[in-house]
Amino acid sequence: MHESDLRIFIGPTEIANINAILADALKQKGAKVTVVTIGAGPFQDGMKYDKVLMPNIQRLNRFKKLFCYLYCWGYCFVKYFPTCNTFIFQYGDTLLPFNLDLPILKIFNKCTIMQFVGDDIRYYRALEYTADRAGLKYYMSQERLALERKASQWKLRRKKLMLYMVEKFATHILSAPQYSQLLTRPYHTIDAPVDISNIRYNNNPNSIPIVIHAPSEEAFKGTTYIVKATERLKQEGYQFEFRLLRGVSNAEVRKILSEGDIAVDQLFAFGAGMFAIEAMASGCAVLGGNVHAFSGLQEKLPVIHTNPDNIYQNLKMLLEDPDVRRVLGEKGRQYVERYHDPGKIADDYIRLIVTGEADTTHFPVKDSAI
Repeated sequence: MHESDLRIFIGPTEIANINAILADALKQKGAKVTVVTIGAGPFQDGMKYDKVLMPNIQRLNRFKKLFCYLYCWGYCFVKYFPTCNTFIFQYGDTLLPFNLDLPILKIFNKCTIMQFVGDDIRYYRALEYTADRAGLKYYMSQERLALERKASQWKLRRKKLMLYMVEKFATHILSAPQYSQLLTRPYHTIDAPVDISNIRYNNNPNSIPIVIHAPSEEAFKGTTYIVKATERLKQEGYQFEFRLLRGVSNAEVRKILSEGDIAVDQLFAFGAGMFAIEAMASGCAVLGGNVHAFSGLQEKLPVIHTNPDNIYQNLKMLLEDPDVRRVLGEKGRQYVERYHDPGKIADDYIRLIVTGEADTTHFPVKDSAI
């Protein structure tokens, strides 16, 4: 099969704009692509979709929202099943409830790719066990840990049911070692595409450094520790501007990152989130998760591994040393250009679809905590 023969459906769940950027890159390679999303929040601002189903779904109550999801799933299955030969899904969601379309797609020899991104398959007990073996103190915020423990049994059953369907019927699985303890099938890792054409690179230090933090969920990202560190540093006489971005569209976040010097990502993580990647592309020095052994990445991130214990020291060091900020900003941009270029990512997907091969393949490790 040639890329011009590919008729790809991407959606309907969208996380971190991966689908929209990937679809555009695949189209530029000659593939026929339809990208669909359910709802469209501030993070999708500026992203291009062929169809946005139920754009105001977040305003509905739980019952109406469930009905709308069922309608959207059914609509996508009926409309795109006959015309597409490849389906790329995200977050464990497919076109029918309980992934019932996966065996149908397999019977009709459709290629299906499921991309996991973290919370969709992460299980706190397995993560806790992995972190303990690695000697890592911080792997999840206490707020999230409390929620996970409260809902652990039903959530684990739901995830295992979803994984059973995905592992049995999906053609390929994309994931990363840091959250793949529940997987039993070999899987591949492909980096998320980042449209750097929409991110202005600026590595000129400001006379008064600008520190940026944009949490999607403050309790889970360590925002309280970050704010306390900035307040302590200001009390000690350090001159800098702290911008805490709440409810800001992704387009505005990217603009502000290009004005900044330091970006603080999440403090409870093994690796970088999309905010950290966009911050690197902007030329910021980045503080956040970076445990290379568990990231599944080909090269170590130019990110200073930061947690609640060392956020004050790391932020202080960057404020005092503009040369370190500059070098990290340069390396960050180079890293994103090398590993997150949408064209290269599109080539990886096409190769996986056409040949079944990928640069990085992982084999699951049995975790005694499961």
